[in-house]
Amino acid sequence: MAWNPFGKKKPDEESQKAGAEGATPSPQADAAGDSKADKSAKKKAEKPDKTKKTPRQELEETRDARKASRWFEQAKTVADTGNYDYAVECYINGLKFDPESLRHHELLREVSLRRKVAGGKPAGLKDQFKHSGGKSVVEKLLNAEFLWAKNPTDPSLALAVMDSAAKLELEEVTYWIGNIVLENNKTTKRPSRSIYVKARDLFAKVGAFDKAVDACRLVLAGDPMNQKLLQELKDLEAERTIMEGRYGEEGGSFRTALRDSEGAKAMEQSGRIAQSAAAMRETIDRLRDEYEASLDEPERMTRLVRALLQTGEKSDEDEAIKRLEDGYERFGQYQFRMQVGDIRMRQFNRVRRELQERMEKAETDEARAEMAEKVKQARSLQVKFELNEYQDRVKAYPTDMKMRFELGKRQFFMQDFDNAIASFQEAQGDPKYRAMSLRFLGEAFARKEWYDEAIDTYHRAIEVHPYNEDKLAMELRYNLMSVLEFKGREDSDLPCAQEALKIASHIAQVDINYHDIRDRVESLRKLVSELKGGKPSPPEKAEKS
Repeated sequence: MAWNPFGKKKPDEESQKAGAEGATPSPQADAAGDSKADKSAKKKAEKPDKTKKTPRQELEETRDARKASRWFEQAKTVADTGNYDYAVECYINGLKFDPESLRHHELLREVSLRRKVAGGKPAGLKDQFKHSGGKSVVEKLLNAEFLWAKNPTDPSLALAVMDSAAKLELEEVTYWIGNIVLENNKTTKRPSRSIYVKARDLFAKVGAFDKAVDACRLVLAGDPMNQKLLQELKDLEAERTIMEGRYGEEGGSFRTALRDSEGAKAMEQSGRIAQSAAAMRETIDRLRDEYEASLDEPERMTRLVRALLQTGEKSDEDEAIKRLEDGYERFGQYQFRMQVGDIRMRQFNRVRRELQERMEKAETDEARAEMAEKVKQARSLQVKFELNEYQDRVKAYPTDMKMRFELGKRQFFMQDFDNAIASFQEAQGDPKYRAMSLRFLGEAFARKEWYDEAIDTYHRAIEVHPYNEDKLAMELRYNLMSVLEFKGREDSDLPCAQEALKIASHIAQVDINYHDIRDRVESLRKLVSELKGGKPSPPEKAEKS
């Protein structure tokens, strides 16, 4: 029910009640029995008898995992052929039967971006008319997403999708789209204040108070002295304190937020910690009862799992894993299998962090060495598990380059460089992973002592990531410098040594404290001088500063 500033009864309800109780009957009412006002009131009273479906009911009635899977498979197949328009239609048809599948919303967006790069145009007037609005919220979501797919950088179209997703209580989808709304709006020539305001409200509606705070700050940037906005920001930040550290974030959980020193102290003073924990436990119990009463509804299971994961308790995580494994067997949706893997990977991370903390607190060298070995073993077990996990995911989604990239990272960490190279060579086909794939490719070639290939790969990486000062740019240049220096020394290759010195000088100009760059500049100067036959090198301009 929408918030009503007049209290429990709406103004028209109050006026109708007053009219019914205190109005003087008209002659027409006496003669005919019912006045026009009475007939109108009767019609209004009859309308609630026609039970109107809630958005969640609409969602549950449209769900069909098998039909969705067929459409999604067809979408992947045609997308690989470059038929992006038909791929968009297939994804939309699949999402009709599985609207909560975040993974397929993401894949649809990837296709839409590839379509745009290939010269695809926004929807024409005919398509705009055909896909405007909809009879149900699910239909509105799909129509809005179709139009957005045809023009994926328009924040207003993305906002329409976000609005429908929030009405359907698709929290993960809403959160994902909301991030895109904010980024796209920021990059427009004239960012829309109303888009930031609407996004803020939708984030708050689904409990994503971290992003609601970000959106509110973007609104406030255009009107920094607005006291109403300042108060709204304070309110959202207070809500974020409770929800901060949700399980989806690295090392985060409901308990993590409560352990925050200052936040927890303030919450304890108002008695909110116990209240929040008790409320969460009540929510879990209610969602568990709802799901067990209807085991054929995967969305109820999803909501239960989401609540279980917010506690950060091992027992709740284990229950979530069991529910998801049962759901995978029951509904055949691979996303449940992936969620199990995600939970276990986070558990591995948590164990490793705890061991790392114990190692750092060890009082003797012997105890520290013992804990270091345990950290090493835990890390080895974690990487092996993740390697198997992503191998399975790549089999399920062979054209998903994100999965391929993550698999390559695990193969690289296991020093399986040949397979890592093959994975990264495929992953670089996706612009989102191209630069990082080339970064790993360069290092993999260097580890195999294929130095010429490593040098060429690092050069390509710098071409596709031309920035000078961000973390990746510095890393690419430093690694290229190192390979060039090695080749210069091993092969007495003066051009390689000179290029290495030039790159080192550039890094020093950007950040003189970056790793060991000061020593490397001096070392490379000596190397260049030696390769020139002892003739001293002129001082680099970079070192004057």
